[in-house]
Parts: sequence; C-alpha cells; structure tokens
Amino acid sequence: MRSIIGTAVVALIAVALGCETGAAAPAFTTRYAYYKISGENAADVYISMLKRGPHVRGEKAYAATLMESSQSGKLQQTNSCRMINYKISAEFTIRLPKLADETALSPSVRSRWQQFSGFLRKHEETHRAIWMGCAKEMEARIGALRAGDCDALERKAQAIRDQVQKACTRKHTAFDAAEQKRLARHPFVKMVLAPIYKPLKPKTAAFASKKRKKATAALFN
Repeated sequence: MRSIIGTAVVALIAVALGCETGAAAPAFTTRYAYYKISGENAADVYISMLKRGPHVRGEKAYAATLMESSQSGKLQQTNSCRMINYKISAEFTIRLPKLADETALSPSVRSRWQQFSGFLRKHEETHRAIWMGCAKEMEARIGALRAGDCDALERKAQAIRDQVQKACTRKHTAFDAAEQKRLARHPFVKMVLAPIYKPLKPKTAAFASKKRKKATAALFN
C-alpha cells in the first residue's frame, strides 16, 4: 500500500482457501496503539513525531495501520464444487501519536494539533474502511463461485482475490493522493512550515529557493 506523506498502511494477508468452517459473519476488529510525543511548539511536536513514529518500508510515518486477515470456508464437491461458509476476518492495529502534555502548547498550537491528530485518525480509519469494503467484495464473489472441480474453483478464487486486491490498492493510492493535498494545506503543517517560508530579502531569494526545496523534502519524506 502506498502511503500519503507521512501516513501509511501495511497489509499482511494470510491467504488460505481452506476446509475449516467459517464464523457466522465477517469479523473485523480494531486495536488502537499510541506512541508518545512531546514538545512546547508545533515544530517540536512535529520533530518528535518523526523521531518516535512508526516506520513503514523503511520510511518514517506519522501513523500506520497494520491489517492481518485470514479466510475460512469448506470446499464441497457434489455435481460441482462450491465454497461453503466462505468468510474473511481481519484484525486492524492503528498506531497514532499521543501528546504527553497538551497544556505545554499555546492555545492556538494546541487547537491546530488537535485538528491534526483527528486528521490522522480519520485517515487511518478510512484506509480500514477501504480494506473492509474490499474484503466484503472478495467474500461475496468467492462465496458465489461454482466450478466443475475444486481445483478449478481454487484457481478462480485466486484470480478474484488478485483482482480485488489490485483494485483495492488503486483505491488506497487515489485516497492517499487526495489526502496528500489536504495534508499540505493543514493548519498544523502550515504552522510547522511557517518559519521556512518567511519573506526573504531580494538578494537572498535565489539561494533560499533552492534551500526551500530541500527543507520541504526533509520534512515530508
């Protein structure tokens, strides 16, 4: 899963078309985990997130969602093969930053931080919702399959699984692209970047333009 700037989703999918009976309905559970950050201003809080936040594929992130999924069902061969009680379950772990002491911030910084914290949580929960929708689609399509023999059914199921996962990745990518633009305009991020974009004297503008690009790249991966 590609990430928006600083936020990522990692999906670990345990694939097993099996012969175990499934539960009565798809099961999706979510656990929230927090890493502590600190700071007395927006820049300090931002740097703390970069230092203590999760790593996704070797890159630092503000927040991350881990999904572990499993599949269950029973293959039944009669005149044709079909999957009985095909179900998908998933466990989500959403990791978010938690400020140790919000009272250390000024009212204006605290307000923008709270907005940003909510933005991160909503972002990760939207990724979760996308995965859940994809899982339900996969469950419905595979559960409706019929084939002359069970080997053929498993091949069809794998084709559906690959197709849905690719489509799901595209949904995540499109969502991240839109969120990246929102992130760049977020009041908290603007507050962090404000010192970098202070008005410059004409004689230093050319040099500062190059430096500005470097600073932006460093802050945003």
